[in-house]
Amino acid sequence: MQIAIISGSTRLNRQSHRVTLALERWIETHTDHRAEVLDLAQYHFPTLEEVLGRHPNPPHGLVSFSHRVRQADACLFVSPEYNGSYTAALKNAVDYLREREFAHKVIGVVSVSTGMLGGIRAAQAMQQLVLGISGYAIPQMLTVGQVQQRFDEQGRLLDAAFEKNIRQFMDEFLWLSEAVYAKRISECAAAAS
Repeated sequence: MQIAIISGSTRLNRQSHRVTLALERWIETHTDHRAEVLDLAQYHFPTLEEVLGRHPNPPHGLVSFSHRVRQADACLFVSPEYNGSYTAALKNAVDYLREREFAHKVIGVVSVSTGMLGGIRAAQAMQQLVLGISGYAIPQMLTVGQVQQRFDEQGRLLDAAFEKNIRQFMDEFLWLSEAVYAKRISECAAAAS
């Protein structure tokens, strides 16, 4: 499977991107799946003007971003908590796309904070977003509190005990993602025969 990890913060000195890099590394070293980071800080999308497909002049990189999301078999949304929710950059990027890019895909949500609670309100809000774009939200959320003590800037785990949280979350995410992927493959095979 191809798993897109959308890094939802564009903020200077962002901490959440550490978790994005850690998840990419975890997928590449613990599974047979491929991970691709889609870093919203590299896209610089302007505030939504019109959805892709109806936009007369799509922002630079939007067509490529859409294609990469569409090619993914499952997604992870990673966002810090800002004012009780996920980032405006994540919402903006998702809103540019139609739900077809995300429909019938498992999407896991990961929230990050420098405080103790790990951005639980952002994670809950992202789960609602996943439902709104016709994705399959897993009930488990990975909340990363005190991120600066758990991961370094390259996404290497500093807190060995936190590995258990990542593994439990990823086990649930992959269990459902693989089941949905297998169903999609069998439907494609049946349609082709």
